[in-house]
Amino acid sequence: MYILTENLNFFYKLNKILTEKKINFKVLTLGSKIPNIASLILTTSDDIGKLITKNNNVNYLIYSPNLFFDEYIFRVLAAFRIDYKESYSKLTFSIDPGKKIGLMVFLDNYYLDSYCCYGTDQLIEKILKIIRVFQKNNPDLIHIDFKFGRGVLSITYELVKRVYTIFKNRENLKVYLIDESNTSKIKNLNKSKGRKVTKDEISALILAMREGMEVTSESYVKIFNQIKSKKLRLNALNRGDFEKCNSTLFKIEDIIEKVLSGEYSLVESSQLLKNNIN
Repeated sequence: MYILTENLNFFYKLNKILTEKKINFKVLTLGSKIPNIASLILTTSDDIGKLITKNNNVNYLIYSPNLFFDEYIFRVLAAFRIDYKESYSKLTFSIDPGKKIGLMVFLDNYYLDSYCCYGTDQLIEKILKIIRVFQKNNPDLIHIDFKFGRGVLSITYELVKRVYTIFKNRENLKVYLIDESNTSKIKNLNKSKGRKVTKDEISALILAMREGMEVTSESYVKIFNQIKSKKLRLNALNRGDFEKCNSTLFKIEDIIEKVLSGEYSLVESSQLLKNNIN
């Protein structure tokens, strides 16, 4: 990944965020030779017009004044972590409700980014912003999955209710309730590698790897009432994933690390966790 710009404001803002995200990059000047290998160049609409020659092996991710900068950053993260594409097909939001809400975001089944949100309004605002970015200029309706931990049932209910209110009659949307048991056991992951991932975000990641119960706009009220009255329990098999996974070749911490580094997709990590349990 390269940055090519004469816009110092753009460079400093981009440098700050890429450094925080632990994303390595190199700097090019307008007089530099464009790399003759497949690569990604981050630049602006003003800078791209000053290039004398372009390289067909290079993808240019262009920032223009009519874009919000955080929208551009989501595109940069997607290109770096998943692949450079004109459009993507699926977003997965895994959510650990509580006083602080952990949010893990997967794009086309690979880790995109994670957040710790302070309240449901901040969470919903973040989710809607991400959806707008990847739905924009996408000819197809992007598929959206929500995975909610149900540890704090009242918060989970309100979030599911808001999702089905906001996305009323939307196709390609699914909502799952996930058993939260033992998701808070891992608290100090990634410190040695410099990643800033909170325990709430880690819990959301573990939820993402688990199977759950799908609830629809027609069924969720009834299902929540059944859970509340203890007439219905979610998949109890999840409760043993730590002990059983950590007694095998693959430790759950190792699986999580590989998901965060992009070595494992969400599908691969879920299947590996399931196989270890079985």
